[in-house]
Amino acid sequence: MSISSPGQTAGSLLLLSGGIESATLLAREAAERPVTPLVVDYGQRAARQEARAADRLCAHHGLKPVHLDLSAAGEGFRDGLEKRPHVPLPHRNLVILALAVSYAGRGGITRVALALNREDTDAYPSASRPFLENFAALVDTLQPGLEVATPLIDLDKAGVIRLGHALGVTFADTWSCLLGHERHCGACPQCRHRRAAFRTAGVEDPTPYRHTPRET
Repeated sequence: MSISSPGQTAGSLLLLSGGIESATLLAREAAERPVTPLVVDYGQRAARQEARAADRLCAHHGLKPVHLDLSAAGEGFRDGLEKRPHVPLPHRNLVILALAVSYAGRGGITRVALALNREDTDAYPSASRPFLENFAALVDTLQPGLEVATPLIDLDKAGVIRLGHALGVTFADTWSCLLGHERHCGACPQCRHRRAAFRTAGVEDPTPYRHTPRET
């Protein structure tokens, strides 16, 4: 693992993927408290695009993100697999949150913020409410007083978009696609979800997609 750190300290450590939710949470957190954005490359296919998006979003707030490079671990998890998964780490939130808590132990950080929405909690176990409650209890035994916060968890994706729009988030700078192309593919599950959420939110989608599949 390699660490690229700008040397800043902050009250809140925010896990920043460069997506709609983390961009919205970044805008909200930055308006309320000092923030250290944390970007993790765990070998996901769109890691480069996510990192670029995170850098653009941080620039809007005058922040420099901390980059953790776990790409070799992700590639190791792919060894022996016939297909190259978009997300190589099972239970990725467990891994990434553990890293965030360890990084928070450097001092000056009292809050780890994760940009999960309501729909995420039913999508995979490491985003579920029972997992988050149990993880927070574990953190309290390791670093009492460190809060694990999920401020967007009661909103669906469309609700997050409405909030982000009100906060002035530049959604054109965010990244959702699972693939590693230079533009959003428009056809993967994340792209479809992104497009549908903008329509539901009533907010213009600024994303240039490579494909525009028929919606069902």
